Amino acid sequence: MMSHIVTREDVNAALSNKDHQNKPNTIKKIILHSIIGGLESYAKAHGIRGGVNFLLNLLTVFRKRKGSIYHAFIHGFFGMDAVRFGVGFGGFSFLWKLINNGLRYIRKKDDHWNGLIAGFIAGTSILAEKRERRISIAQQLFVRALQAVYNAGSAREYFRIPHGDSLIFIISTAQVLYAYTMRPTTIPKDFMNFMIATARVPKETLNINLSLRKGLPLNNDDAINLVKKFNGTKNALEIASNLPPRPVAIPCELIHPQFDSCIYTNIERFYQVFRNIAPVYATLNFVPMIAFKSAQLTEDPMALIKKSMFNTIRSSTFISTFVASYQTQICFHRNMIKIFNLEWDSKYLYWLAGLNSAFAILIENRNTRVNLALYVLPKAAESWYKIMCQRNWIFELHKTADVWFFSLAMSIIMAAYQHEPEILNPMVKTIIRRFFGYN
Repeated sequence: MMSHIVTREDVNAALSNKDHQNKPNTIKKIILHSIIGGLESYAKAHGIRGGVNFLLNLLTVFRKRKGSIYHAFIHGFFGMDAVRFGVGFGGFSFLWKLINNGLRYIRKKDDHWNGLIAGFIAGTSILAEKRERRISIAQQLFVRALQAVYNAGSAREYFRIPHGDSLIFIISTAQVLYAYTMRPTTIPKDFMNFMIATARVPKETLNINLSLRKGLPLNNDDAINLVKKFNGTKNALEIASNLPPRPVAIPCELIHPQFDSCIYTNIERFYQVFRNIAPVYATLNFVPMIAFKSAQLTEDPMALIKKSMFNTIRSSTFISTFVASYQTQICFHRNMIKIFNLEWDSKYLYWLAGLNSAFAILIENRNTRVNLALYVLPKAAESWYKIMCQRNWIFELHKTADVWFFSLAMSIIMAAYQHEPEILNPMVKTIIRRFFGYN
């Protein structure tokens, strides 16, 4: 297919092919362009993933005094996580460029079909990731594709939902918080662990609460051991020792055994969540800034740094308010039971508390609200789907469904990126442009 050896001029031409109007127009140039593009995408993805992993590992080193900076660096940049991430991006870039430009060359057309076919086939690159990660990535990209379809319809005035991003987040969060307490097996394990760590409510407390809602009697030894394990107060230990086999609801003393005061607990919860999540948000804000805005960072560093710091504080305040609000509602319900001898503790209380807490999303700016809504939506959808499967209301999908969903999503996204980029989420559009270029 290639009539002669690739020359230095060919390589330079491929490397300089940054303008989306300057597309490779021979088989040799298309192949070379695809290989170089794939390698560039691999290097960028590997470097960014490695940088994020390194900084997160570094936080663990300083917080828990576990490991070393050297091991954090090696694990971050040379671990399989960064390699898989790089291969996924590099493989997608190579296949998309090769097929998209190849179809344009063969068909003599540059239309949506090239992007649809190329995006779908290139989507198989997700196989580089572990299945658990594939599911999460496929979910996220599928909702981004749905967002693009919605934006296309909205632009054509077919339909429009005012404040749709906030509504999606609020309803999805209600389902996720319901699953967190009542259906924990319907949430991805990693996400469930993140919620437990962030909410700072003992896992044992959640298990006892779930058992009571299922009609099982309380084991006092479990309650006592829980209080002792988390260095509970004398009052908490006394309450745990004297609980009846079937209390209306687990008391606050088992939810926050370290503190007797609910008010103090909720203030402490806000502070601790803010303190723990701020470094994570700082990493997510500063690493992309260094990777993608180096020129702007050199010209006006203070403006970018101030913006990143403000976004970090804003996002940390949102998640802290969200967690403290949920905790406050649960404590309020328990106190109402204690004061007025109420006999009501519905499982849907946790759905309602999640719904109310989700209004904290209004703290975030509009673009971030959209991203958060699209992040939570697939978690809620997965929970709904698993609950329906457990009740035999719906059939189970094939184990390779994640690959098909991802390929379908990338088919829509890449076709839109090439011909209607305005309907894509700004973050998605920026990532594609930075990693894959224009063609």
